[in-house]
Amino acid sequence: ASGLTQQYGGALFIDLPANMVGSFIMGLMTGFSVDWPVVPWLAHDHPLQNMAGLHLGIKTALCGTLTTFSSWNSQMVLMMDGTANPYLGNQVLAATFGYILGLQAALASFRAGRITATWFHLRKNPHIFNSALSKKELRQKRHHIHLSWITPVAVSILVGTLVVLYILGDVYWGIPYYRQLWIACFSAPIGTILRWKLGTLNGKFSFRGLFWFPAGTFAANLLGSILSAALTAWAIIESNDKGAQRWEIPVIKAISLGVAGSLSTVSTFAKECIEIGEKNQLFDKKAFLYSHGTILICCFVGLAVYTPIVRFA
Repeated sequence: ASGLTQQYGGALFIDLPANMVGSFIMGLMTGFSVDWPVVPWLAHDHPLQNMAGLHLGIKTALCGTLTTFSSWNSQMVLMMDGTANPYLGNQVLAATFGYILGLQAALASFRAGRITATWFHLRKNPHIFNSALSKKELRQKRHHIHLSWITPVAVSILVGTLVVLYILGDVYWGIPYYRQLWIACFSAPIGTILRWKLGTLNGKFSFRGLFWFPAGTFAANLLGSILSAALTAWAIIESNDKGAQRWEIPVIKAISLGVAGSLSTVSTFAKECIEIGEKNQLFDKKAFLYSHGTILICCFVGLAVYTPIVRFA
C-alpha cells in the first residue's frame, strides 16, 4: 500500500488493490480452522509449517503493512472536507461509497483467501477433510532442511537490496520519491511493532462483557487514522507554501507511509469482522457494530483532526 493520499476524488481509492491483496493473503494463511497447517500449499510435515516466526511475520508484518486503514480513511476524509480540490468540492456521497466498497472488498478478499486455502489443503493435506486418512498413511516426502533458514535469509537480502536501491535513487538521482521510500522503510517497523503490541489487548476489554471486542486492532486503526489525517493536512500546507521538492514533503509522506500505514491494518480488521460474525448467531449485531463503528469513529475523528489544520493553520 502506498500509505499516501494522492487522489482527491472517486470511491475507488488508491489503496483498494493493496487492501484486497493483503486481505486475501490473510485469509489464505488463516483458513477455516486453527488446526490446519498455516501454509496451505505445503504438506503438514514441511519444515516451514513449524516456523511460527515466519507465520507471524506474514500475517502481522506483511499483511498488516501491505494493507492500510489510515490511508483509506484519510482519502475519504479529504474528499468529505473538499479543501484539497476546490473544483470537486465536498464529496460526501462518493466518500460514503468509498467506505462501503473498501469494507466489502476486504471482506470478500479474505473469504476468497480462505476458500483458496481449502483447495490447496484438499490436494496437499487431504486428511483434514477425511477422517479415514491419517497422517502416517500419507505418502511421506523428503523436504530440504535448509529451507528453514534460507527463506528468512532470502527475504532479508531482498528487503536490504530494495532499501539500498531507494537510497541510491535519492542520493544519485535526487528523486524525492525514493527519499520518501527509504525513510518509510526505516520507520515502518515502528508502526508494525506498535500494532503487534496493541494486538495483545484483543479480548481483554472486560467492560460490560466486551471480551469479543478487538480493542487492540481498533486502537491501532484509530491512532493510525489520527496520525495519517494530521500528516496529510500538514503535507498539503507544506506543498502549498514551499513546493514538493524540499525535504519536508518527502519526510512527512514517509512517516505517513511508514508509521501510520504500518500501524493501521485492513487485513486483520477484515479477519476479525468475519470471525466475530461466525462465532455468534446469525442475527447478532457484534460484527456490524465493530466494522461500521470503527469506520464511523475513524471518519469523524479524522475530520476533526484534518479540517482545522488544513483550513486554519
